[in-house]
Amino acid sequence: MVKVGILGLGSIGKHVSRLLLDHRQGHEIIGAVTLEAEFKGQPLAEVVGASEQSNVIIGDNLEELLALNPTIVVDASRSFLDVIEDDLCACLNAGANVVSSCEELAYPFARWPEIGRKIDNLARQEGVSVVGTGMNPGLIFDSLLLLATGAAWDIPYISGRRVVDVSKFSQNIHRRLGIGYTEGEFQAGHSDGSIAGHVGFPESIEIVIRAMGLKINGQVSEEFDPMFSKGETPTSYGTIGPGETTGFSQIATAQVGDREFIRLELILHLDPNSAGLAVGDSVNIEGSHPVYLRVEPGMDAVQGTSAQLVNSIPAVVAAEPGLLTVHNLPRTAAWLGAFEDIDNR
Repeated sequence: MVKVGILGLGSIGKHVSRLLLDHRQGHEIIGAVTLEAEFKGQPLAEVVGASEQSNVIIGDNLEELLALNPTIVVDASRSFLDVIEDDLCACLNAGANVVSSCEELAYPFARWPEIGRKIDNLARQEGVSVVGTGMNPGLIFDSLLLLATGAAWDIPYISGRRVVDVSKFSQNIHRRLGIGYTEGEFQAGHSDGSIAGHVGFPESIEIVIRAMGLKINGQVSEEFDPMFSKGETPTSYGTIGPGETTGFSQIATAQVGDREFIRLELILHLDPNSAGLAVGDSVNIEGSHPVYLRVEPGMDAVQGTSAQLVNSIPAVVAAEPGLLTVHNLPRTAAWLGAFEDIDNR
């Protein structure tokens, strides 16, 4: 029986818990912890809206969770590696594998090389593995893109585009992304780092380019283009007024040699249809045998990320020790039968 601990009960953590309780077998959720004070002492199944019952009561102490000896901890807490570093190290020191939605963990060796080496060394020392994954990074702009390159000959250029409806995200996430600001506030927040936009473009691009045996010339470049409401846009927590941001386009590019090799665009919007945007995902691999992928409608960010985390559990548990990327793992597949019957060969 694989023992699973849950770290973080925001939108992703709740969906992870419900997916494990209602749709997966061969495991046991042994505990769940969160910083959300209102959830402490509440039944996990009730908080996450699961149909199946669980005797887990939500806590706020990671040490108490780790004392239960989880096989793996699903971290769905935060996006920034330096913020979760201590929690990751605590999990590894306790002998627990980790699969995390932290975007910067997907490939930390460019942005956080010292932390990346520290986590890799600790995981190897403790004989466990740790992986950062989700929709993006994790699938659309790395695993799925790399899978498509398997049919390619030469590849002179790669482009990708993802349009996401973020209307169901919380206000806190909207504010971190850059939604609900005047133009001046957006520019100031982008400059001082309080508005992060999408975190994970450099990680996805590093995974893709390195997997193909290439190297980036310089660094990944990113640019933001905010989109403003012309009227009033309702949200679950109030209304965004005219002239405030309802979304943005974020573009990341990287050079190989002396030319641009990859260009990825992500558009996040509260109401894509009103802006003339069709929700969907696409990847274009140019060359002698071009490969064009279209996913319509696009994959839901919350449900997709939650599924990636849960469905990665068998591969992470079976993996060699260390800090791995999604490229180092077998392709992720939904495990619908008994955990012990999964073939990871």
